[in-house]
Amino acid sequence: MKEKVDVRKNYQDEVLDSILYAELSKHTKDPKVRSILSKMSKMEERHASIWREIAKIRGVEVKSPSILSVAKVKMMALASRVLGVNVMIKLREGSEDNDVKKYVELSNSDELSSEEKVMMSDISVDEAAHEEILSQVTSNVSEFIYGISDGLVEVLAAVSGLSGAVKVPLYVAVGGLVIGVSGMMSMGIGSFLSSESEEEISRKEREKIALQRKVDPESVRKRVQEFLSSIGIGESDSLSLSGKLVGGAEDLLAPKGGKSPVKGALVTAASYITGAIIPSSPYIAGLGGLEGVLSSFLISGIAIAVVGYMIGIVSSVNPRRKSLEMSVLGLGAAVATYLLGNLLSSLLGIHLA
Repeated sequence: MKEKVDVRKNYQDEVLDSILYAELSKHTKDPKVRSILSKMSKMEERHASIWREIAKIRGVEVKSPSILSVAKVKMMALASRVLGVNVMIKLREGSEDNDVKKYVELSNSDELSSEEKVMMSDISVDEAAHEEILSQVTSNVSEFIYGISDGLVEVLAAVSGLSGAVKVPLYVAVGGLVIGVSGMMSMGIGSFLSSESEEEISRKEREKIALQRKVDPESVRKRVQEFLSSIGIGESDSLSLSGKLVGGAEDLLAPKGGKSPVKGALVTAASYITGAIIPSSPYIAGLGGLEGVLSSFLISGIAIAVVGYMIGIVSSVNPRRKSLEMSVLGLGAAVATYLLGNLLSSLLGIHLA
């Protein structure tokens, strides 16, 4: 009979996570990010050593991950140079259950001895702060992906509508790029103001929590307990963990943004105009009529599918479903505006050829 607590698998998972973070740290130029990733690697290495100790107690032989598994992890780390650190972490962890919940459940498992339950409890404390530590990784990949998505869908719909009424490819291209530049400035300014506001709110909340901990530490502990309960940890376990985590309550309840509002605005603006150029490119190349429309639909459809898949990874939803959903909606909007452009062109007698 297969045991529910798979010591070998848990050990190998922790080893692979340790290797991933270590490799990611080698592929980032930011000293702060490198330090955080190195810290994460050591945390996972410690977790692996705990599983190795449990294996020893149980007389179970554990082996290092296969060469293929290690190679995959290293390739993921290498790909982070293009796709970003956060995406690689999501790819590695996205299919797994909430680690905090998993280890809390293991700490109460009847299959584990009292000594082993204490070990699981120790890991659960680490994992409770896991996501907040990772949130300090200053990757702008999310902003870039969402910016491209907005630029792609909005400008694809716009140039599709224009191409239905305007037959000169250059006019369609200029119209698409004007809309793209306008959206780029709007998105960049919006991103800057939003980030600046969030940073100020976070700073004030952290100061409030620090003061509250000095005056009434119990109220802070209760807030930490409520936070742990909100992410799926049971009442008794959240009560136990909250006392251990109250000292770092600010990082759980009001984590630092860690991102420059200016840098975030520039990334958002650049990604939006990148997305805007894609559906406009066939018209820039001089393709018009049905040929231009179909070419724009084709390259934009591929781009939307890829971006949708990446958004699925970043937002922890089914990537394939998100890719399909975005493709259907994006291309559907484009077809609708193309038909609308043709209709208005006929009704109003507008024919720029």
